[in-house]
Amino acid sequence: MRTLPLLLACLLSATPALAWEKIEGGALARPIETNSNIEALLVHCLDSPAIDLYAKSNGPVLPAEGGVNADYFYKPGAIRADVDGKAFPLVAAGSDIAVVLFSEGEAAQDYMAPLDYALFDAIFVGRILTIGFDITPAAAADGSPYETFARFDLAGAGPFINEAIDPCN
Repeated sequence: MRTLPLLLACLLSATPALAWEKIEGGALARPIETNSNIEALLVHCLDSPAIDLYAKSNGPVLPAEGGVNADYFYKPGAIRADVDGKAFPLVAAGSDIAVVLFSEGEAAQDYMAPLDYALFDAIFVGRILTIGFDITPAAAADGSPYETFARFDLAGAGPFINEAIDPCN
């Protein structure tokens, strides 16, 4: 896994290619639209399927204009994945270089549970994945609290994601 940060840095500095691409140990996508500092989403397998978000300067996910603190870690209701209108509540933990997403779990587990396979089922047939964060007091255009977001095109993502999470099965 030590080569992953270097590989990601090289990929993020390269010119944009396909919406999804296979990298060592996972599937990588760049946002097609965002008002955040998110540069990439990585789907890979740890003990179970995992989604990591990479932001500029390896920091937390924040609005592009900055000026706020990341106060969403281990908090239910602060993050949501949306696939074509179907919502999946998420929580976040931090790593040295990424924001790691989990399904909402129980308080005893810091609200973290393994990612729900229903999210991946939706991704396999969906068109657009939106990851939204409630970071500021503002509301999103749709009236939800998830005003800070990144959207990812899911066209052609299925084979890349399936291969990335296959070792977890």
